[in-house]
Amino acid sequence: MALALTDVDLSDQTFQVTSGSEVVFTGPVGKDRGVYGQFAHLYELDFSQVTEPGTYSLSVMETAAPVNINDDAYAGLIPLTLQFFQVQRCGNTEPLGHKVCHLDDGVAAGGPMDGQPVEATGGWHDAGDYIKFLITTGYVTNLMLTAYERHADVFADPKDPPQAIPGVLAEARIGLDWMLKLWDPQHDILYYQVSDESDHENWRMPEEDTIARPVWACEPGKGANVAGKAAAALALASSIWNDEQRSYYDAELAATYLKAAQEIYAYGQKRPQAQPSNPSDFYGEESWQDDMALAAAELYRATGDEAYLKQARDYAEAAGEFEGLDWASMHALAHYEIARLDPTYVSTAQKLLVANLKHMQENADAQPFQVGIAEFHWGSNETMANIALEALWYEDLSRDATYHPLAQAQRDFILGSNPWGVCWVSGAGVNWPKHPHHQVADLAGIELTGFWDEGATPLEVFQSDGPEALASADVYADFQTEAAVYHDDTEDWVTNEPTITMNAAGLAMTAWYTAAR
Repeated sequence: MALALTDVDLSDQTFQVTSGSEVVFTGPVGKDRGVYGQFAHLYELDFSQVTEPGTYSLSVMETAAPVNINDDAYAGLIPLTLQFFQVQRCGNTEPLGHKVCHLDDGVAAGGPMDGQPVEATGGWHDAGDYIKFLITTGYVTNLMLTAYERHADVFADPKDPPQAIPGVLAEARIGLDWMLKLWDPQHDILYYQVSDESDHENWRMPEEDTIARPVWACEPGKGANVAGKAAAALALASSIWNDEQRSYYDAELAATYLKAAQEIYAYGQKRPQAQPSNPSDFYGEESWQDDMALAAAELYRATGDEAYLKQARDYAEAAGEFEGLDWASMHALAHYEIARLDPTYVSTAQKLLVANLKHMQENADAQPFQVGIAEFHWGSNETMANIALEALWYEDLSRDATYHPLAQAQRDFILGSNPWGVCWVSGAGVNWPKHPHHQVADLAGIELTGFWDEGATPLEVFQSDGPEALASADVYADFQTEAAVYHDDTEDWVTNEPTITMNAAGLAMTAWYTAAR
């Protein structure tokens, strides 16, 4: 399906798909979805009958656009997406695009080790800055590992030798091994963040930071959210590396991950409150039962201990209904994973997922581009990718394809069927973001490939939270509305800053479309 955004009345027109000079398909211009911004029409151009792989041109009136049809159209997105994580690597982890950095992380801030050196090197920089958060790293690593566990085959690179570890697992270890460093069992403390808002004071390459940065300890009574995320990822990792059928089987590593997962989970049980970021307006998470439910489920997977399964169900029941999937709400993933491990929970998970998906479908039905959000916001693309994941998880559990079109609409909007005609995965498609708000990309003068961009926000949000001025003229000015603006501009951190959470959501979503289904 192509979309034509225009002021011209195309209701009686046809469009063509050509291969070279040969016309392979002619069809009528389809449904008019109505007004968008200053444009009077948004027409559907359905060329589903063209199924032969190849490179084509789609044309209507005097406008043409390239079309590629491919049996594995999404396969290249996974290695491309992993490239961005390599740029985000911190410490002595073979980063891409910059030198090893932040080898002095850091000095404990709070907790029993306050003011003393602690080892917190490694991990990923969160976004265009260099702060590291357990809230987002835990979320990201869980999405990576659950996507791999469900669709391991799509992450295999045919160019790699048989004994090679899949790239997604090699990347997940960056997060996993950093989480191990944040856990101090001797002093019973979990650290949740490295650096703080002072990180934003100047624009520089990461290797220029040579002073030990603060490593923030969970506050008294808080931490179940970050503990749950970390324990879930480590427990699932222990299951993956403990598979004797895999070439990368490593019983010792699996045991290390499992021990830490059990300890951190127990730590979360003793601290039943959420630990937000510092400051809290970065990642102000409030829920925690969802994270602990996911952790208990993965511990059950790793150990077979029925006590963990009961705790998973109890925490999931306490977590209850939810509004969506993101770094602050792991509810959907927790319900899905419990259902995959416990057949008696499938109907409960389905009901909870459907209750949320119905709202998303209502949103999509009311908007010309069929996005599942009521209104755009900071990180809209991530929300849409997560809506697609929820729909696909529901379909996997129920074999009911009711929400499959909803998932596809979110995917398509992110990959180019949007008012700006932008594929928000850098390096994919024809038109992608070239000027992200990202220090390494800007200062090193490199094209940052493989990042999934944040996407549109309302004009009011951009004006209140964004820069005073853009770095260059707005090439998308004709397509901006009060409801949604986007700029491919280095100065725009609201719509154009890469984040590891958006990339993880894109990676997990892509796994489903790459897999044979």
